Amino acid sequence: MSQYGFYFDKEKCVGCRACEVACQIWNGSNQTVKWRNVTTLTRGKFPEITGVNVSLACMHCGDAPCRKACPRQAITKSEDTGAVTVDQTKCVGCMLCLWACPFGAPKMSSKGRMEKCNFCVERPMSMKRACEEICPQQAIVSGEIDELSKLSKNNVADWLSYEEPGGVLLGHEEA
Repeated sequence: MSQYGFYFDKEKCVGCRACEVACQIWNGSNQTVKWRNVTTLTRGKFPEITGVNVSLACMHCGDAPCRKACPRQAITKSEDTGAVTVDQTKCVGCMLCLWACPFGAPKMSSKGRMEKCNFCVERPMSMKRACEEICPQQAIVSGEIDELSKLSKNNVADWLSYEEPGGVLLGHEEA
């Protein structure tokens, strides 16, 4: 089984929210709430405030806690890609998946069912995900976790030499 996921580089993100819009457009009528959210994390006191933009969606965890929490087995993990998806016909909207998810990825839809990023499952894996394709700074990268882990390690090594680590690879344990 291959495991795909996202790598996000906070140093490149400019907070333009193009990834949010691309996700909404690509998923169209399937999406009633935002599956990807860009937020700015700030710290400090005025006038010395620093901020960083973070684009966050489902991380398609290797051992997804949302899947384990679902009493109806409405959340499944693809054997081919590792994508974690919600079957709307099985979901009863109990929200246990939301409480179990460390990233808050599942959202209650206007239909009373949970929704979340589906890793653009309709797209071939050789094609970029909608959020990744539109990002003007290439802050979002999708791919096989092994490759993303290498990218993360290389970027962190570069940043450490400048004393500014920046990438985030979440939801997957080190092999």
